[in-house]
Amino acid sequence: MKGNSGLLIGIASVDITPPVGVTLSGYTPRISRSIGHALRAEAMACRRGDKAWVLVASDTIGYGRDDVAEIRDRIRQACGLPGEAVMICATHTHSGPATLFGGDGLNDLDRQYLADLKGKLADVAVAAFRSAEPGRLETTWTEAPSLAHNRRVKGADGAWGNEWWDPDGKHPGYVDPSVMLVGVRRPDGRLAALMVNYGCHPVTLGYDSFAVSPDYPGYLKDALERQAVAGTVLFVNAGGGNVNPRVCIEVGDEHPRKMGEALAAIVASAVGRLAPVADGPLAWRREPWTLVRTREPRKPLDRPGFHVGDSIPTEIQALRVGDLGLIGLPGELFSEYSRMLRDISSVPQTVVMQLANDCISYLPTDEAMAQGAYESKSAPVEGMQDMIMEHAGKAFAAIAD
Repeated sequence: MKGNSGLLIGIASVDITPPVGVTLSGYTPRISRSIGHALRAEAMACRRGDKAWVLVASDTIGYGRDDVAEIRDRIRQACGLPGEAVMICATHTHSGPATLFGGDGLNDLDRQYLADLKGKLADVAVAAFRSAEPGRLETTWTEAPSLAHNRRVKGADGAWGNEWWDPDGKHPGYVDPSVMLVGVRRPDGRLAALMVNYGCHPVTLGYDSFAVSPDYPGYLKDALERQAVAGTVLFVNAGGGNVNPRVCIEVGDEHPRKMGEALAAIVASAVGRLAPVADGPLAWRREPWTLVRTREPRKPLDRPGFHVGDSIPTEIQALRVGDLGLIGLPGELFSEYSRMLRDISSVPQTVVMQLANDCISYLPTDEAMAQGAYESKSAPVEGMQDMIMEHAGKAFAAIAD
């Protein structure tokens, strides 16, 4: 098998569906009444010689850095993989359990679920690491230009606000339509796994929906696996902090199914163009990033990081195998950054992921910060764009060496 010489790739998945009665997160907290669709976490591990890294993706809204640190430590204890080589990300479903800011207004069922979940995420990472076998990575690109919209709009009075729906595609704001695909090809020609990287909020379901659901990413995975496009499908959300599905915040599984299957059709038509990733080094970098809060949060909490003047320690992380790179950002990344980060990447093919290893709120561009509206008012600091690009650039430079 040509390409990715000596590379071992492991794939594993685990059901992480919570019990009915957990608190659903993403809007005003609400108690779940049913299971609309199972939730899942997947892990991909890449190993060569004594070097390895692992990515874990899950159908949740996101994670705080303390929980990520605990998951990383469990993985280190189980297989010796350092925390710097482990990336934990979330699809950002708004119909999943309250995994962010645990302990604030949560019930006993929520706390028990989160404790169990951290063990499951560590276990699935270790399973992928230990099951790694020969394979090669392949990539291709496609576009989904008509599924999403930029929810930030300028009113007739010149003020910026949000319009969550756009069924007719009239909103003029920027949306990166890119869909990046990363395949895992086994020596027998089988496509063992497929990672789908696309930036859009999983909010086809809204605050009046009380069913546990992964939203459209779960139905995307269902459709591709049902069609045998790949054995296991992972979804990782690119810059989508200012992007919604055109039809969203509804009730009923027909809405996430329609969007998921529409995206799956676009992906399936592009899989035949997958091409091997050029061989090269396996590397990782965790770039520390500390912000000092300059803006009062919309929902102040009585703990560090939630008051003006508080330090907010976080990180940007980059992973690499040959000509493939992955970069994870710790919040809700605006769509514009997907292109900006790919442009400065040190590797030819780059997966941009939001909500990796932490969630420090929205990560807007400077232009959006000056405009205002919901996302900008939620951001912790001004001048974030230069900080993001600086620290991402350092992470890219480190994995290039």
